[in-house]
Amino acid sequence: MKTKHTYLFFVFFLSSQLLFSQIDSRVWYDGNSRAMFYRDALAGDLKKSDTTSARSNGEGYTAIDLGIHFNPSKEIEIFSEIRIKNDFGYMWGSGAYVDLRRLSVRGILNDRVSFNLGDIYLKQTEFTLYNNDQELSKYESSVFQSYNDLINYENFYEENYWRTQGVQSNFSYTFYNAIKSLELDGFASRVRGNQWLGKPELLMLGGSSILRLENNIKLAGHYINSFEVQSTSNDSAVYKNPVFNIQASYYKKINNRTYSMKIEGGSSLRSWEKTNGSQQSIEKSQGGYFKFFSKARTKKSTIDLSFKYVDPNFRSAGAQTRRVIYESSPSSYPYFTNNTVLRPVSLMDITTDPNIYNQRLSTVLMNFNPQYGAVNPYGEATPNRAGVSGGYRYSGNFLTGEIKLNLLSEIIGQGTTNKRSLLSLGTSVVVRLDKVLKTKNKLNFEISSYLENVSRDGNSIEEIDFHSRLLSAGLSYELFENLKLISGIKTFVSIGNEVGTERDEYDKIIGYSLFNFDSEESIQLIGLQYNFTDDIYFSLQTNNINFVDKMSLGKELKLARIYFMFNMNL
Repeated sequence: MKTKHTYLFFVFFLSSQLLFSQIDSRVWYDGNSRAMFYRDALAGDLKKSDTTSARSNGEGYTAIDLGIHFNPSKEIEIFSEIRIKNDFGYMWGSGAYVDLRRLSVRGILNDRVSFNLGDIYLKQTEFTLYNNDQELSKYESSVFQSYNDLINYENFYEENYWRTQGVQSNFSYTFYNAIKSLELDGFASRVRGNQWLGKPELLMLGGSSILRLENNIKLAGHYINSFEVQSTSNDSAVYKNPVFNIQASYYKKINNRTYSMKIEGGSSLRSWEKTNGSQQSIEKSQGGYFKFFSKARTKKSTIDLSFKYVDPNFRSAGAQTRRVIYESSPSSYPYFTNNTVLRPVSLMDITTDPNIYNQRLSTVLMNFNPQYGAVNPYGEATPNRAGVSGGYRYSGNFLTGEIKLNLLSEIIGQGTTNKRSLLSLGTSVVVRLDKVLKTKNKLNFEISSYLENVSRDGNSIEEIDFHSRLLSAGLSYELFENLKLISGIKTFVSIGNEVGTERDEYDKIIGYSLFNFDSEESIQLIGLQYNFTDDIYFSLQTNNINFVDKMSLGKELKLARIYFMFNMNL
């Protein structure tokens, strides 16, 4: 009964607001609407051998996220986003609920200083505050767009920003001499609230300053500090993690070419300290980093080269927090086989399941699975890495291609004096076949691959020899205007051995785990997609999903999936 009353209240509120907006132009709306449904059915040998799992399962819902913007004056905007969601299988609102999804107030003072209160999005540099993309997401075909849109939207992932709650302000000032402009930005955020019987409140402060000079030189400094407030908890140990960054960049345009380079460096200090009685350090580490980056760009191509050094003790909660939580329980068939074991997070879940993703900053290095990303598991700020990277990108009339190479090495060995050698190579090509074949209907073909190799010398325990390969391809053909036939495949193979670390609550290595991999995974899809606009589309597809772990007898999962998504961004 309470749910029904809430639902009716929302309908009444929405109707009154829509009527009000027709009278007063200070209120306007945007948002997102989605209808999603999938059904998975067991296939292959598991269908016969697994007698404890359901033969099929599925779920779906319809949801509307209504964004309400109210401008009481031209300098201030109040924004709220209300979600109403109804799971399929319920009638008359019995399965519906209403949530406040976002709330913020933003404005500008004296036409110069802007501010934002409430839900804010923050990003600085790849070493201070940055939301790194999840594993294996860069090199995939666009036919998997509907899954990627779902994951990013549900987890508030927008262009590598972290969503937090707090206050942010910035302003810029323009000069008329050697200094072109000065930009200042500052924020204060509450990352974790009070937990009296658990961890203390976690706050984050930071700021940036950018100085632009007339001779195409830009100087910048960034600072971020994540710290716990000891008085908010019975826990006597509090965490502190200030991180500094300074950088200088320069660009020059010669004829039709633009050349640029950037040098940046910084340091971090991370500690856990007891503040009850006399102050005492429990765990403390200090590290730094350095990176040089250069790029040359023409109208059709771009080439870049960089070198980085990241100290083993460098720590930055804002830049090293991961997206995928490998300890999560997957949404589809979380338990399988007759032994009813928890199914590990796999390529299927990384690609399709928004519920295994993280939305909060972590004060320790989160666990990762080297099977899906061992070279840079914590992004560009991954500690204990040094080496070079290079890339090339070409964009022509009918062909777009990209290649990215990382050649890295550990700075110190883990558990041994021997060091890992790490290599990653990513390539992607998009061919507009309709322009090549000069056909009327659009025809696009995409193919990409991503390889990782990790090696280390030593005895039988120290030696590492690991290889993984992701191959993704997609084909889309326009049957008629806006309606496309889509098909695609992703295959992932990993083989070899790796050594993982076990850490205590203070992020200190206390042991090592030996991993052996020999697995094959694939996702195949074929379906139809209709685009009303770039942001409004529906996709109806069938998927064949396969996962085989050759190291463990019986750990095999094969699913046949029917998937429907209607997505509308207003």
